[in-house]
Amino acid sequence: MKRAYPIICGLLVLAMPVFTFGPAVRPLAVQARPQPSPSPSSASDDGAATYAKYTSGATGQHGLFTIWRKNGDIGIELQANQLGVDYIETGIPINGVGQSIFSGTTDLQPVRIIRFVRQDDKVAILFPSTRFYAKPGTPQAISVDMATAPTVVGVAKIVAENKATGAVVIDASSFLQDITGVADALNDLNSSAGPGGEYRLDSTRSFFTQTKAFPENVILSVAQTFSTSRVGDSEGLSVSPDARNLQIQLQYNIAAIPHDNYMPRLADDRIGYFINAHMDFTHDISTNKDMNYIVRWNLQPSDPSKRVSPATKPIVYYLSNTIPYRYRAPIRSALLEWNKAFEKIGISNAIEVRDQPNDPNFDPDDIRYNVIRWLAEVNGGFAEAQLLYNPYTGEMVKAGVVVDSDLMRFANFEYPSYVAPETKKGTASTFLGGGSGDDDFLSNERMNFGFGLTALELSGGTAASGDYYVPQKYADEFLEAIVLHESGHDFGLRHNFMGSDAYTAKQLKSKAFTSRYGVSTSVMEYSPVNLWPKGTSTGDYYQTVLGPYDYYAIQWGYAAIPGARSPQDEVHTLDRWLGAGSTATYQFSSDEDVMWNEGAGVDPRNQQWDLTNDNIAWCGTQMGMARDMLHTIDQRFPRVQAPYDDLRSAFEYVAGVHSRCSQIVSRYIGGEYLSRTLRGDPHAKLPLSPIPLATEKRAFAVLRNNLFSTDAWNLSPALLRQLVTQYRGDDWLGNAPPRHDIAIETLAAKAQAATIDRLFTPVMLQRFDDMDLKYSSGTTMDVGDLFSWMQSAVFGDTGSTASGDIASGKAIPLIRRNLQRAYAAKLAFLANIPGGAATGDVPPDAQALARYELGDLRHAIRRALGRGVPDLVTRAHLEALDADAQRALDVHGGSSGLSLSF
Repeated sequence: MKRAYPIICGLLVLAMPVFTFGPAVRPLAVQARPQPSPSPSSASDDGAATYAKYTSGATGQHGLFTIWRKNGDIGIELQANQLGVDYIETGIPINGVGQSIFSGTTDLQPVRIIRFVRQDDKVAILFPSTRFYAKPGTPQAISVDMATAPTVVGVAKIVAENKATGAVVIDASSFLQDITGVADALNDLNSSAGPGGEYRLDSTRSFFTQTKAFPENVILSVAQTFSTSRVGDSEGLSVSPDARNLQIQLQYNIAAIPHDNYMPRLADDRIGYFINAHMDFTHDISTNKDMNYIVRWNLQPSDPSKRVSPATKPIVYYLSNTIPYRYRAPIRSALLEWNKAFEKIGISNAIEVRDQPNDPNFDPDDIRYNVIRWLAEVNGGFAEAQLLYNPYTGEMVKAGVVVDSDLMRFANFEYPSYVAPETKKGTASTFLGGGSGDDDFLSNERMNFGFGLTALELSGGTAASGDYYVPQKYADEFLEAIVLHESGHDFGLRHNFMGSDAYTAKQLKSKAFTSRYGVSTSVMEYSPVNLWPKGTSTGDYYQTVLGPYDYYAIQWGYAAIPGARSPQDEVHTLDRWLGAGSTATYQFSSDEDVMWNEGAGVDPRNQQWDLTNDNIAWCGTQMGMARDMLHTIDQRFPRVQAPYDDLRSAFEYVAGVHSRCSQIVSRYIGGEYLSRTLRGDPHAKLPLSPIPLATEKRAFAVLRNNLFSTDAWNLSPALLRQLVTQYRGDDWLGNAPPRHDIAIETLAAKAQAATIDRLFTPVMLQRFDDMDLKYSSGTTMDVGDLFSWMQSAVFGDTGSTASGDIASGKAIPLIRRNLQRAYAAKLAFLANIPGGAATGDVPPDAQALARYELGDLRHAIRRALGRGVPDLVTRAHLEALDADAQRALDVHGGSSGLSLSF
């Protein structure tokens, strides 16, 4: 994820790489020698060298610009008519550090405009702003130009000049600066290093590597060293033997802007396209200055008079010759699936798929070619959509998808290689807490695949003997679903996390239904594996066909509107088409509404990794399946002569799905339904509507029974004795965990804390507290319900106070003891922190309720201690709880001074 309209795909990061169109010319790829500080050697102290002198003995690469190499230095030749002209520029890493920075990702730097402006004997390299607009030739345009400061990449010295043509050659060393902000990204990963531990570019160890020139774009690749005096505890940087000096390789692409009479289409929040955002200062007749265009291809039928005709210029994908033969069919199928949506709007053969030609002139970096590339990197498996578009209009210029081969090596059940044990630096257990963006998507996709394979193995085995076997159909559908999703980004589509909300459980169990409509209304959803309990019919495991929303979105974004001569002319028709968006089948909601860890996302239907129009019932089923699988998992894992790591990994996938569902269900508690419809839309609703109290009670019952109860964590002692890490001599010293086994009580505590922390954030508490101002009393939960329900769930399986576990007279199990101490600490913290609703902090009602529940807890404990307890550990636990509550209640006004956390 990372920008105003996130385009990250998580595991599937939306990248905007740097490839452009051009004739079939074989580029000259030059590898430049490392130079501590490039300084063009042909320039004299008196100024620029003559063109003939500079080019004598130099190696030239001729294309959009001519790239010159001489004595290890790099120069860029600009013709007179290329000065002051706008070009498209992107910068992407071509290696990574295993987290956040990956090969091909463009989250570090979006697509920009670059301009070369001559001033005397120098050329300024600028990134002009594309955010602000006014009609050219108007006074408003002059005002916008004066008020908008460009970014200065560098001021390059002219090292040679052709007096006859006006062409100049400039020193390219400005591109050795940290243009993409890599240092900031590394410092985000290495935040624990503290002051003085920041990464900085080391210019003495940075140099140009490969350069290429094509008729419509040029490539400048650099190797940049980022250094720090010390390294913190970042897992993302631990892949390096010595993370104090990291060499990040980047590729800068400068491409020509297409001139093909493309007319932009105005964006609308009710449907999901990437947005090319502008503010229009041409007129003052409206308070809204937004002029946002969607990102899309210029696709038109060759004969608009016919109902269906071939595309004037089809989008041609090339399958890289590095893709293994067995994976080419599912990739091809995914790409061609999109033709069905374009045929609906009168464009046939919009997408073509070809094998990479056996031609030495073919190069994926040439923007004529939209390439599906297969990487052999040790990144744990990922895929990325790759886009290059015009920042002025949103017109797509080039697209592609990168697939890291680890994605499918993982898919072949190689658990030990890609699921790390707990370490002192954290845990790689996929169900113990998500990352964000691509890291979170990666862990969840791996979990989906592993959970499905584990279920198949437990239901009878996927092979009679030998190693664990991945059915080819299962693996192919997994890959096809991923490429289908990523190629959707290639057509400009954003995530749609409402896509899972339209279908019933009965429909998803039907093979006939899912093979036609998918497991979601959109391939742009993050869908889990569609799996149901043993003995239940099931549909397709993964989304391998376009859903109804995808057809709807392609029509809205690409269908021609006859008679429209400007983007504004299209608005009436586009609004009419959007009228269908109020139905469940065509609903849209994306990244900005799902970022809910701090309570900002209110609508529980807008979620990732959920299924059906009843998430609560579906998650209840999934959690029940997970518990059943854990009761028998050691009967099939590991196989004879296989390591116990296989069992541990299978356990983590199953437990991960269980924990993920607890988070999904928790969003119904204190949530609200959100509508994107506008006033006047058919079936339009108010922006917010309540989640009924009965629905919230049902959701909390799932959490109580599957997350907080004693029975939720009852696992076989024999199973726990087998969940071990088996070290390998090549790496265990660098990744030694604090213990060999899985501490189930720690896993339980983390899963419980993830839900409790979300429910008790200040934003959530404020929302609970003001529900009665928006809805009639009793319509939905209030803040009192939250505290009383949690008190009952944590301290007893029955009753509404702390009388359950404590009054039972029985021993309290370890996991329950840990939960109770932690929740009591949460209450103490809430009871005494300063602030109030007026300051955006914990509201006074929540503070009062926390103190009330602590008092209730103390009364229950003292009654229990008076009657006697069965063992020493339980007595010590109750006395410690009593002391914690007493300390919190003894504090009056202001901060307690206690260091209490949950």
